[in-house]
Amino acid sequence: MGRAGTGKTRLFLDAIEAELKRAPDGPPLILLVPEQATFQMEQALLARVPGFVRAHVLSFRRLAWRVLTEVGGAARPAIGELGRRMVLRALLARRAGELRLFRRVAGRPGFPGRLARSLSEMHAYGVTPDRLEAARRALEEAGAGDSPLAAKLHDLALLFADFRAYLAGRFTDPDDSLTLLARQLPSSSLVRGAEVRVDGFQGFTPQEFAVLEALLPVARRVEVALTLDGRLLDRLDAGVEPAPEDVFHPTAATYVRLRRIARQQGVRVEPPRVLDGGDPPVRFRAAPALAHLERAYFDPGAVPLSGPAPEVALVTARNRRAEVEAAAREILRLVREEGYRFRDIAVIVRDLGEYHDLVAAVFASQGIPHFVDRRRPVLHHPLVELVRSALEVVISDWAYEPVFRLLKTDLVPVPRADVDVLENYVLEHGIRGPAWYRPEPWRFRRRFTLDEDGGPSEAEAAWLAEVNRIRDGATAALRELQERLGPARRAPAPVRALAEALHGFLEALGVHGQLLHWSAEADARGDPDAAQEHMQVYGGVLELLDQVVESLGDQAMTLAEFLEVVEAGLEGLEVGLIPPGLDQVVVGSVERSRHPDLRAAFVLGVADGVFPRAGSEDVILSDPDRDRLAELGLELGPTARQVTLEEQFRVYLALTRARERLWLSCPLADDRGRAVWPSSVFVRVQELLPEAPRRHMEAAGEDDPAGAATIPELAGRVAARLRRALEPSSAGFPATGTGPMGVSGESLEPWLKVYQWLVTDPAAAPLARPVLSSLAYRNDPPPVDPEVAGRLYGGPVIRTSVTRLESLAACPFQHFAAHGLGLRERAVFQVGPPQLGFVQHAALQRLAHDLERDPAGWEGLDAAEAERRIGALLDDLAPRLRGEGLVPTGLERYLMRQVRRSLAGAVLVLAEHARRGRFRPVAVELPFGEADGLPGLAVAGPGGRQVVLRGRIDRVDAAEGPGGRLYLRVVDYKSTARALRAAELYHGLSLQLAVYLLVALAGADRLVGAPAEPAGLLYFPLAAAPLSGSGPVSPEEALAAWRRALRMRGVVLADPAVVRLMEAEGAGELVPARIKKDGQVDSRSGALPPARLRRLLRHVRGRLAGLVGQMLAGDVRIAPYRLGDATPCATCAYRAVCRLDPRTERDRFRTLPRARDRDVWALLDDADGADPASRPDPAEEG
Repeated sequence: MGRAGTGKTRLFLDAIEAELKRAPDGPPLILLVPEQATFQMEQALLARVPGFVRAHVLSFRRLAWRVLTEVGGAARPAIGELGRRMVLRALLARRAGELRLFRRVAGRPGFPGRLARSLSEMHAYGVTPDRLEAARRALEEAGAGDSPLAAKLHDLALLFADFRAYLAGRFTDPDDSLTLLARQLPSSSLVRGAEVRVDGFQGFTPQEFAVLEALLPVARRVEVALTLDGRLLDRLDAGVEPAPEDVFHPTAATYVRLRRIARQQGVRVEPPRVLDGGDPPVRFRAAPALAHLERAYFDPGAVPLSGPAPEVALVTARNRRAEVEAAAREILRLVREEGYRFRDIAVIVRDLGEYHDLVAAVFASQGIPHFVDRRRPVLHHPLVELVRSALEVVISDWAYEPVFRLLKTDLVPVPRADVDVLENYVLEHGIRGPAWYRPEPWRFRRRFTLDEDGGPSEAEAAWLAEVNRIRDGATAALRELQERLGPARRAPAPVRALAEALHGFLEALGVHGQLLHWSAEADARGDPDAAQEHMQVYGGVLELLDQVVESLGDQAMTLAEFLEVVEAGLEGLEVGLIPPGLDQVVVGSVERSRHPDLRAAFVLGVADGVFPRAGSEDVILSDPDRDRLAELGLELGPTARQVTLEEQFRVYLALTRARERLWLSCPLADDRGRAVWPSSVFVRVQELLPEAPRRHMEAAGEDDPAGAATIPELAGRVAARLRRALEPSSAGFPATGTGPMGVSGESLEPWLKVYQWLVTDPAAAPLARPVLSSLAYRNDPPPVDPEVAGRLYGGPVIRTSVTRLESLAACPFQHFAAHGLGLRERAVFQVGPPQLGFVQHAALQRLAHDLERDPAGWEGLDAAEAERRIGALLDDLAPRLRGEGLVPTGLERYLMRQVRRSLAGAVLVLAEHARRGRFRPVAVELPFGEADGLPGLAVAGPGGRQVVLRGRIDRVDAAEGPGGRLYLRVVDYKSTARALRAAELYHGLSLQLAVYLLVALAGADRLVGAPAEPAGLLYFPLAAAPLSGSGPVSPEEALAAWRRALRMRGVVLADPAVVRLMEAEGAGELVPARIKKDGQVDSRSGALPPARLRRLLRHVRGRLAGLVGQMLAGDVRIAPYRLGDATPCATCAYRAVCRLDPRTERDRFRTLPRARDRDVWALLDDADGADPASRPDPAEEG
């Protein structure tokens, strides 16, 4: 017996060492310790005795395996934890209709695991299904038969009985192993005559007590070490136990029960050996403050330690990251300055889940070797994802997500680059379902119009062949799995067959070989954890499949049910890794890790509600449930209240682990920024050690360069500080080490000295320069050489589009990224505005061609005829939108109904244009700059370079005016209403309509057989908001509403005769021009006089020439425009490439004046076409 630090473990190790040296091959020497402590105790023993055969460091379960393997009892296979969960998942499904309370939660993830833990607990405490049923009947007799507890007992008894019946004659339950061990111990040569020492336990379960009881008469000697104050022994022997809240209550109860068992067995008990360890105890002789803490922490009458306590540090931090970074810096200081080894140090937390990833990341960045002592769930591992996704692929009929989750595990023998190619193709064409596994090759192609009926070009055919090659390689094994598992989607199949198909799938992919390769790679790069994990996961998955077959092989399930069972097993799949090195910091939870010889302990997360942890109730049996069952004679594990009391013992362990230094830290905010308070442990230590050093740590990167632990961290702090000092300047920082004062006027001299040392010191510079280079960084691409630009954009004759030149006007870098480098966003098929626009344009094109042959023409269309024609056209075009053989989704069908409605309304308005005006379509979907259309618009570039604009005009209308003069107008269909803003046109941001008009005028001879005059450039919206009203709407009212919603916008010729050619009444209901009572065109409408319209077109030509010159000069500046609040950055696909920060790089925007339309038109009257900025006091819109 002895308090912490008195030398109990050392005494046992000394005794075993002495016995091994005295008689290396005598009777067995068994050291029985908790499961998680076996490795550390073996290491401690090997450090004393390099090799031995007599000594065995075992846990209870490992002892059971050794004994049962020797004497029998292990012949039948044992069902593992994974098998238990899977069987319980199947039993829950089978009994779903009979369950009273669990029916609602039986299918939730994790519930089979919680149920398995509850049944294991009952097993450990000797509770049987019959006893559960008896307790339920007792509740019924007491009038509580309808209570939730009675329903829980009913369900638990039913499932427990089913589980035991299922195992009978097939498997052994690991929960029975200790019971079998107690029964078979007398026959084992391993323990007969052995010396057994038991260490590291606070208490024992009933099964473990039974094993100890069986050991007493068999072993030559049994010694048990307990952390217990020797001063309590007299009271305990007199039958007086300490109060439940006493820190030693759990071990005191264990001591009393062990003595009672020995008396019942008639075994002589030697007088307890009490280790007081001296004053101070052995462990704390070099640390008086730790000795005082051990003695006084649980003594309410203890007085504070007078004098300094440098052994204990009390630390608060801004957040968890700052807390972990501070601990890392102190660990490095101890190693560098005080001669500590990493193995002398441990990090202890209460909840490892909150700190695992953070500690791993920070320690790795600081170069601290460490081992996180926990069993790791492996749901993230590629093999686990492969198994889950393979089943989901078949169940979902090859939905996109599971298919590519599977392919991206890298366990399919297809390079990741090929997977990316395949994914891009699948996303672009919306491929899903049977198209994946049909034998026909894929022939889906990008189409720019839905009327493209020609076959693939040579380049397209080669591309399709490559895509199909990748598809075949990526899905060969998966398609075979589909054939074997597909029938089970609807009809149950034997579990054995399903598991065998899945195992065959893994073999067909060569998974084992790939994991061996990954494991070897991990070893080679110095990551033994990953190397172990790969192989353990593979073994775990094979074991899971074996247990599925062994436990459920004869049952029949659908594939969805089989997936639920497999997922229940995968949820419980964990790997336990062996520490890969000897000199490393061990990171673990307070109850799991055992540290036999520790110099410094860093206890993190000492926050209120975290450590000590508030008791958490079992999700199945609550504390009141357990109390009521105890009244009925059913003993189970501790209640949450008891666990909370036992938490004090864990606090005691954490405070007394180290012999020289203790670091207690608490974050003051959680991950969401909410306030966190230090716990009672923190406060109590402050009370007992008032002069212990206290610190508050900010996050790394603050203003203290001395706080950096590594060169890269120091360089990061210097870079961050100098960058802040130089803002808002964007000139960068010179690499010479001399620079400006900070913008706030503070001296940067200390930082500059550190900077100078970092860039000149031979050892530091290679590590610091990559970080410090950020100070001089500015993403400012140099111009492209004009010769290179010419080749980049197309050679001797450059063919481009007006849309591309508009992009150049918006931002030169955007244009370069998209059309010079050819970068583009991943194309994802969805029925949205672009795709619906294809349908609408194709339908209107066909309708126009049909009406050319119809004597009634556009004028003859009424609402019914418009709906009939549009419906027929869309029925033919809609399948082409997705691709032949691909089934549309419900959303796509809904959107097509909306298109049908809006397009019918648009056609009615276009028919109204025909009835009320003289303009008629002379071309629809008219290409230019291509082989089969009008000539492209030629723009002269510098040095005689020729640039030709190409594109497609939605519609060109013509009409004959007075005196036989011909007029042309261009119409561009838009998905929503859009205005032609003069400022955007003037600055080259919206040139499309004007270019279309220039092309049409240049091709008038081919369109109308003679030269023509410009009549207008107009947008026509194809969709409008649904009509609303409180009652029925007449056809006339509906048409009027459509007219208002679909009124054309843009610019028309300010000639009353031309306006009347568009709308005879001149009322401005259809076009943006109205004729006043005096017969003149209203100046407030969108009409331009002929001379101004000509100057507009001339200005557009000049702007095109300027943009072509920019392009060929290699202009790739990151220089987006700003026009009012509008910039192209909001919708730019290349923000991640240019990395422009609008907050700190405002100088990179080109601010364009926001002039009103009439002011811009007035500018066109100036002979020099001066820029709006040159006009005095330009009027602002709005």
